[in-house]
Amino acid sequence: LRIDADLGGLALDLPAPLAKPKDEALPAEFELRWPKDAPALADFSLGSLVRGEAELPAGGSAIGRAAIVFGGGAPRLPKSAGWTVDGRIARLQLSGWRRLWRRGGGSDLSQYLKSAHLAIGEADYDGFGLREVQAELSVDASRYRVDLTGANAKGSVQWPTSAVRADPWTFDFDRLVVVAAAATGRTAADQLAASDGAAQIDPATLPAMNLNVAHLVWVGRDFGRVEAEVSPLADGLSLTRLAAVGRSFRVDARGDWRGPDGGAGHVVGDLSSSDVQSTLAALGYEKVIAAKKGRLDFDLHWNGAPTVDAFRDATGEVKIALRNGQVYGIKPGAGRVLGLASVAALPRRLALDFSDLTDKGLAFDTVSGSFDLRGGNAYTNDVLLKGPAAEIGLVGRIGLRDRDYDQVAVVTGSVGNSLPIAGALAGGPVVGAAVLLFTQVFKQPLRGLARGYYHITGRWSDPTVVRLKSAAAAAAEEGKR
Repeated sequence: LRIDADLGGLALDLPAPLAKPKDEALPAEFELRWPKDAPALADFSLGSLVRGEAELPAGGSAIGRAAIVFGGGAPRLPKSAGWTVDGRIARLQLSGWRRLWRRGGGSDLSQYLKSAHLAIGEADYDGFGLREVQAELSVDASRYRVDLTGANAKGSVQWPTSAVRADPWTFDFDRLVVVAAAATGRTAADQLAASDGAAQIDPATLPAMNLNVAHLVWVGRDFGRVEAEVSPLADGLSLTRLAAVGRSFRVDARGDWRGPDGGAGHVVGDLSSSDVQSTLAALGYEKVIAAKKGRLDFDLHWNGAPTVDAFRDATGEVKIALRNGQVYGIKPGAGRVLGLASVAALPRRLALDFSDLTDKGLAFDTVSGSFDLRGGNAYTNDVLLKGPAAEIGLVGRIGLRDRDYDQVAVVTGSVGNSLPIAGALAGGPVVGAAVLLFTQVFKQPLRGLARGYYHITGRWSDPTVVRLKSAAAAAAEEGKR
């Protein structure tokens, strides 16, 4: 029995590599043979995408032996019972196949899948991917194991054939370079947020996990050595330990994700740096600050799965502290950038015009401050930069969800520096009120009498910095308290 078709007008609503739109033709062949005194044999092909051969034992519904080859080549039946998969796949949508498998009951693949050897151009899981890897799957009675090799990966993933949550998934890699999946043409953050199943995941169904990666690069961010342990709870998961150690930084964190309807998460930890500029570069941010020491402490809560979108709407507190460094100017003639909180979920840039202080940047002895995260915004009333040329206080709101600013900066310095004093020495009630406000907000007296006020608004990508007169500055600053 032989059937030939071009599948025109028929959509294959399957994950890649077997997806096909309705208006696209794909030559398909199917042939069934019944040799005398032997099991029936079936052959099939979908263009040059995949070919297969299967043996159908008489009187049974299960397939005894089967061979599937992607990307060309002739399938060869294994000598013993089971399935084999070989060949090359341009793109493998792992998350889609996983959800399809779970909807089908999540049957034990070890009952029929014998081995797989695949060259994969891109393996995509919810918008993140591995490129140009060789994958080799082996199965025994208790565990699956996938060994990955290539320029972007060297290591293995193992998981149990049973559904016992306490039996962990183990990720053990010498190197692992994860990229934003190119197939959809969107950013990694958008792809992860758009995952069609992330918000509905029940953390109480997920297994324990152990992660040990000697060198992890995640979408351009070099985290160095990463180790993590995740343990099951009755209603979710516990992150009992997370440690990331790069050349110039270390991150330690712990937390949990638990509860029904997507659950809620909590993480607390800190990041310490011995070279802030190198740390910013490793984590994918602009190198706008150099400092010999830096620390960031965080305590965050969020609803739903731990996705990028959830962290953008997180609530909690973040504190920063930097010592002995320099803020470097960028975009000459169009303002300077003060990257006080260029890691985690905080904004990458706070815009200030320092051209009247120095064209080479601004040296500081210390930078400190805290941010209250709520409603997709980060609020602060105590960011303070102390340096030999000036002191800068910052109060107001940073939009993490909308990526915008609404802040007031107060810049103070000595009378002899280059800061325009613009009536600051005239005295009077307005000046006195501004001095008192700054003293109350930052709990210390002004270093000098010369000062400037700046209102920062607009988008992160194109902020607007307006210099305020004393009266306007006092009113605007009062409104930010």
